[in-house]
Amino acid sequence: MNRQVKMCLLSVLIILASPVFHFQPCNETFIAAFSTSTTTTTARTPSSTSKSSDGFHRSRNNTKAAVIFLHGLGDTPDGWSKLTEVLPSIRPNLANIDITYVFPPAPYIGVSVNGGEKMPGWFDVFDWPIGLDAKDDPKGLAQSVRSVEKIVKQLEEEEGIHPSRVVIGGFSQGGAVALMAAYNRRKKDAIPFAGCICLSGWLPMKQYLDIDEGAAESTPLLWAHGQHDKKIVFEQQTYGVNKLENAGVDVTACTYPVGHETADFEEIADMADFLESVLAMKAAKPKKPRSADPDFHGKEEAENEDETNALLYYLCAIGIEESLKAAS
Repeated sequence: MNRQVKMCLLSVLIILASPVFHFQPCNETFIAAFSTSTTTTTARTPSSTSKSSDGFHRSRNNTKAAVIFLHGLGDTPDGWSKLTEVLPSIRPNLANIDITYVFPPAPYIGVSVNGGEKMPGWFDVFDWPIGLDAKDDPKGLAQSVRSVEKIVKQLEEEEGIHPSRVVIGGFSQGGAVALMAAYNRRKKDAIPFAGCICLSGWLPMKQYLDIDEGAAESTPLLWAHGQHDKKIVFEQQTYGVNKLENAGVDVTACTYPVGHETADFEEIADMADFLESVLAMKAAKPKKPRSADPDFHGKEEAENEDETNALLYYLCAIGIEESLKAAS
């Protein structure tokens, strides 16, 4: 990587790593817990990419593909949109692929761990930090997954980009949604995505993981995590990677000597490498075995609550909840 590219990348990483203060949290340790910077800086956009009025960043080259990247809790897409410049500067071959980058904003929701204060978020958060026993928000997760699926449908209908050429990714809470959208309880006829990227995220609904064989076989995963992450604990990566690998997912797990941040040259370079590998034509990989029964057994009460949450997630994901409301 030459000096000019490194300086460009450094300026963007500073943007991504800087904390934001969109809210006044009830607990001071919650400040900037999940977010990256939302500060927008002026930078030259590569000639291969343009931004349209709908917020899509489109490349003007040959093969069509898309990257949907979800920001973290309390953040906005602004800082992450600089990836459209950085990734091709690291792997120039990405500029030769007709990539549409989409950085959707999360809705403003009340966050329980923040005293119910509203902030940009993909689903509610009940525990702090996010450990292996953190409570899930199945309804919020399902609604965010459906939002991702709507973007995928829009890309296919308006841009002609097949779902098999779409990479779903995210940072922190956005990474959790990306994992759900790519793997868990997908519809039987759903087309597997080209890949999934989870940066410092976690695997929700982990005790009721139901991965379709096609998604496991065809959607590789990059999971990058800081070894000193005290917000989304590092054990989340170890546990989640093991669960997904046991289900047959091809996982590339990367770790870095950082906390809950994306300010590491190597991490962004790994992301660029992964995108290049999954968006280039590749030979089919052999099938991997499905996972065995879940390896965790909590108390009966917790299991019953988890079953209810799993059912609620499934109902929300397929739209039955809205149908039942309309009928009542």
